[in-house]
Amino acid sequence: MSTENPTPVAPSRRRQRKQEKKSLWQMDISSLGKKDQATGDERLDRPAFQPTLPQVNLLPKSVMESMAMARVRKWTIVAVLLVLVAAGGIWWLQGSAIDQAQSDLTAAQAENTKLRAQVNALAPVNQMYEQITRLQGVVTTTLAAQPQASVVMDRLVQAGRQVDGSPIALTNMDITYTGIPQPGGPLSSCPNPDPFGSQITIGCLTFTANATSRDQVSQLLRILEQDPLFIGPYVTSTTASEVQAGANGNRTQSIVAFSGSAGVSLDGLKTLLTQEQIDAILAPPKPQPSPSASEGAVAE
Repeated sequence: MSTENPTPVAPSRRRQRKQEKKSLWQMDISSLGKKDQATGDERLDRPAFQPTLPQVNLLPKSVMESMAMARVRKWTIVAVLLVLVAAGGIWWLQGSAIDQAQSDLTAAQAENTKLRAQVNALAPVNQMYEQITRLQGVVTTTLAAQPQASVVMDRLVQAGRQVDGSPIALTNMDITYTGIPQPGGPLSSCPNPDPFGSQITIGCLTFTANATSRDQVSQLLRILEQDPLFIGPYVTSTTASEVQAGANGNRTQSIVAFSGSAGVSLDGLKTLLTQEQIDAILAPPKPQPSPSASEGAVAE
């Protein structure tokens, strides 16, 4: 049995028709990149060719930098103008409030001027009031410094009548007024058995009298000490003697002649001082050091 081998057949080749080449100027620009439609092949999507001229930058680098700086300056000027326009718009929007504030300020200044004119017109009245106040203070001080001399003497006579036995006979009385002490000055100018006394006196009462015994002299001092009108009653001297008494001079009588003094307190004034005035005399405020003295102490 024989087997026949088939003879291989070569594939048929189609001779493609040779296309005539066209020059660049003869070709259809729109058909570039496309295949022949008769072949049935797919088209190629390519952008259409557009002839352009070559470009060459012949400007130096410094010119390019100058152009860049010009653009920067341009945009800077534009930004500044925008800021100015925005500020002007804000000022225009606030114009009514600014005008109202200016109007209020003008009205306030006018009112201030008016009040100053009224104050200047009332200046003489204020000066007169200050003068009256000063005169009132002078009158008050003068009246306060006026002592009650008759009251002081009457109280001394009454004290002499309160002793036991015969009343003490006052032979002489004298009052020396020193006035109200100044703050920080001596409080009393009369002799005082208490050297540490801190009571205020406005004068000094001196007297001479005759008593029948030394006991009456002691009683008189105790009575004067209990009276708030007198401060620090003090006996300066005593002299005891015997004198003839009776119608026929047939008996003798002891006589104690003595002299003494006592300070007159603030109760002897016609117008009493206030507690604030008394405190100012007893405890005056300490003087403030001068700035120069303070600077010297710091420097040391």
